[in-house]
Amino acid sequence: MLRQPKFYTKAHGLLTPLLAICFALLVAIIIIGLLGKNPFTFLTVFFQGAFGNTSNLINTLSKTIPLVFTGLSVGLGFRAGLFNIGSEGQLYMGGIGAAYIGALSFSFPRFLHLPLALIIGFALGALWGVIPGWLKAKKGVHEVITTIMMNYVAIHFTTYLVNGPLNAGVFTRKTKDILPTAWLGTLWRSGTAELSYGILIALGVALSIYWFLFYTKFGYEVRAVGLNPLAARFAGVGVNKNIVLTLGICGGLAGLGGAIEVTGLHHTFYAQFSPGYGYDGIAVALLAKNHPVGIILTALLFASLRSADRWLQIRAGIPKDIVLIIQALVILFIASEALIRGRIIPHLLKKKKTLLKTEG
Repeated sequence: MLRQPKFYTKAHGLLTPLLAICFALLVAIIIIGLLGKNPFTFLTVFFQGAFGNTSNLINTLSKTIPLVFTGLSVGLGFRAGLFNIGSEGQLYMGGIGAAYIGALSFSFPRFLHLPLALIIGFALGALWGVIPGWLKAKKGVHEVITTIMMNYVAIHFTTYLVNGPLNAGVFTRKTKDILPTAWLGTLWRSGTAELSYGILIALGVALSIYWFLFYTKFGYEVRAVGLNPLAARFAGVGVNKNIVLTLGICGGLAGLGGAIEVTGLHHTFYAQFSPGYGYDGIAVALLAKNHPVGIILTALLFASLRSADRWLQIRAGIPKDIVLIIQALVILFIASEALIRGRIIPHLLKKKKTLLKTEG
């Protein structure tokens, strides 16, 4: 059997997400046309809302940061055959940890206070991943159930802290502002729009995860467990250890994203901290086919959708829910491609083979 050239495989890997995006936009344009709106106005306003001026571009890049981290959190889990649906809760835990440490007056210099806040954010997110990992490895509890449950625990726990012990004041639903020594710093500013150095950390972490997955022994074991855990176990790979460690790293990545949101953008933690970055991370990872570099690009795409939604509502009179429709369609088309390749095509080939045998 002839093997397909490597460049063909890579091209096919890029083609599927691009087609999914194109089909999703096409369906969205048809829906907009049926609503009596101008599809060309939709495309123009969408581009302007996401990239039309410096402030909009900064807002888009700023929203890209947490999506990169949650996308990596989900994508790394998928590489290990694990469904980490808990990025939202892990993001919350990382954010509240950074807010608490950042607001404490240690009289620490910046080069100690900021890293400590980020480390605590990573650690709390990792804890929120290790617990489902341990339950999966030791008790056989499916991680989808436990990670979803941990989301609700994290959201309600942080809401309690914001309204109670860590509340900044009687009429607020947020924690105390973190000290300037725990600020991440601004890379780019235009008016009220700010882009923190978190964008550089996000890019660096994504490239580090790429190196980890494809150029380290542990990364190879993670991928081996994801492809076939039984074969990996026979090959001497500690499957249970990999499950716990991988989900711990997944949680840490999302937690670090939450910590960067606090130290780089909000400088506080408030109730309903995330607009759904953890759940969007699932779509980001799926569209990128769990590739760390691809996650950077798909995170930018989904961030542009989030930045443009209010512009669509105000400037074009198009309901901003169209953004959610586009996201759902992208996931649908990606899932359809997997269904066609994994189920429908093999079924048709088997049916054809049986028919040929019958005729012969």
